[in-house]
Amino acid sequence: MNTPIEIRIGTPNDAVPLTDLAIRTMRAAFGPPHNPADVVDAYIKNSFSVEQMQQELNDPKNTFLLAVDSDSSLIGYAKLRRIRPPRQLQGQRAIEIQRLYVAETQIGRGLGRQLMERCWQEAQLAGYPVVWLGVWERNERAIGFYKQMGFERCGWHYFQFGPERQRDFWMKKDVV
Repeated sequence: MNTPIEIRIGTPNDAVPLTDLAIRTMRAAFGPPHNPADVVDAYIKNSFSVEQMQQELNDPKNTFLLAVDSDSSLIGYAKLRRIRPPRQLQGQRAIEIQRLYVAETQIGRGLGRQLMERCWQEAQLAGYPVVWLGVWERNERAIGFYKQMGFERCGWHYFQFGPERQRDFWMKKDVV
């Protein structure tokens, strides 16, 4: 990477730029040709308002990690969520990496790896020896990245994306 990147904890004051980045990265990852634009737009409208993002940022079960470049622009983010893990991980103390997205201009520069490593650090600090995530079965780039980062598949579930029921793989990694 050419410019120094800061990864910091998000606050409710970050809701506007975080919503903007979330919408842009959602369209890039799931929009055409992967899904029809109207389906993606409807999902975004229901899931990524500034008010919704403020609620998520205020929720103590969530930790947002924001990647900021030298001119204070938000260029990537991850969201850790403390919820009950899937049944395949029952009995393990595990935290979910619910989102990890990087601006398209930053892909291939190591920012995803930096965010992932910071997720692992935060998980360890909070006493979680296992991290898990869900990834759309057709998102080959993300699946390849997660495998490269040491994740392994541990199950799957259906995710309702507009009118389509899509399958997400669950992946996990031990971080201690």
